[in-house]
Amino acid sequence: MIDKEDSDFLGQNIKGMMMTLIARWNAQMDDARAETEFASVRPADMRVFAQLRGRTVKLSTIHREMGFSRQAAQQAVDRLVSHDMISVVADPDSKRDKIVTITEKGHRWRAIAAAQIRGIETQIAEVLEEDAREKLRDALIQLVQRKR
Repeated sequence: MIDKEDSDFLGQNIKGMMMTLIARWNAQMDDARAETEFASVRPADMRVFAQLRGRTVKLSTIHREMGFSRQAAQQAVDRLVSHDMISVVADPDSKRDKIVTITEKGHRWRAIAAAQIRGIETQIAEVLEEDAREKLRDALIQLVQRKR
């Protein structure tokens, strides 16, 4: 049986609250996409696309950062290629890996997404104020860069 302390902790743990916020913000992004040429792209594939963050990266980086199997990452990448949002070429330094690059169409989505993300950051700033928002960003950068 779970005690009150654990119950309180589980009800307000950072991971759970971040997951709630991510789900909310992803739904906002999905709503914004519904009225565009990107409406037919699966939400999960858009999450893979978002993981690129404008970078040209190896497929192995995508699956490692997202915690996907190589096969799941490859399937999402294949679907994004079919939507002409990314292109994939063999990595000249590896027999197994591939290099993923954003296409012109992918950059069009990035412009739409940037506007949506700015709106989300405005929502955050309404609650936290500028200084606290930037402290949060700095802390998140540190957590992202930290090795397991």
